[in-house]
Amino acid sequence: MSDITAALHLDAILTHRTARTAAIRDVLQPGGTRPPSIEHAVLAYALAHHQLEGAEAAAHRRDSSALAWYRADASHDLMRLTLDTGLGPRIVVAPPGDQMIRTPLAETPYYVLGRDTAPAAAHLAALASSAFAHTDEAGLGGLTASHAAVVCLTGHRSPDQIVRNFTITRLPATIFTDHIGDPLVLGRDLVHEAAHNWLNDALAALQITIPEAVFFSPWRNTERPAFGFLHACFAFPLTAIYTAHALPAASGPARTVLADHLRQQRSHLARTDDDFAQVLKLIDHEDLRQRLEAVYHYARTL
Repeated sequence: MSDITAALHLDAILTHRTARTAAIRDVLQPGGTRPPSIEHAVLAYALAHHQLEGAEAAAHRRDSSALAWYRADASHDLMRLTLDTGLGPRIVVAPPGDQMIRTPLAETPYYVLGRDTAPAAAHLAALASSAFAHTDEAGLGGLTASHAAVVCLTGHRSPDQIVRNFTITRLPATIFTDHIGDPLVLGRDLVHEAAHNWLNDALAALQITIPEAVFFSPWRNTERPAFGFLHACFAFPLTAIYTAHALPAASGPARTVLADHLRQQRSHLARTDDDFAQVLKLIDHEDLRQRLEAVYHYARTL
């Protein structure tokens, strides 16, 4: 399997997403009259998880009003936040830091869409929309279209600062990321986090559990569990593929950032060939192994 687009199109993910969205609707509205499904499946999937997360938090703090809102029609109400992009409607928000949620259930603070959520400012919406367009130009629009429905911009950084970005399994198809104000660089980070969402969905859809093992990760310069190492060996190759396509269009500080990133990924990937072959053996699913291998080896040719 050599075509990256084909490698990233996994029907099992679509089936899993549909079933998961329906299951959440059944939990929140058991036996009741439900509103019609949201037309865009990836947004329905992402918003259903925000709805479930918000309802659970509201129940814990005994906020009956918020709980009723999340259980009733929160997803449809949240569609007011959508931004039209070349990859379809997305939701882009930029909440202040004090609205981020800190809980033992997640390693990093995160944000849940709610009644008071406002869309990101116009210049940030335009930044995200342009970043999505760049991912499409790099041939990875299918990935970000299907696995980056909600983008939470967590802060502005200068080009010489570390940009933090992450996903959490409780909110699939949602991405949290800093930005430096450049859409080409933001596109790289959308690809990176969409890749994590893709792999999480693929493992869930195919009911695959990664056995316990450890591998040295050059990205963190330490030993990592097989699950985390596998994620790195999928997400970083995709950012390398994206960056190789985006670099010719970059200029100024963004060009430096992307050139450094591509150089670093080439070095790191060169150090993981043997361990990547070993971690693939832990995946008891030939089709998924082939897809991960196709992405990895394509990146190694750059």
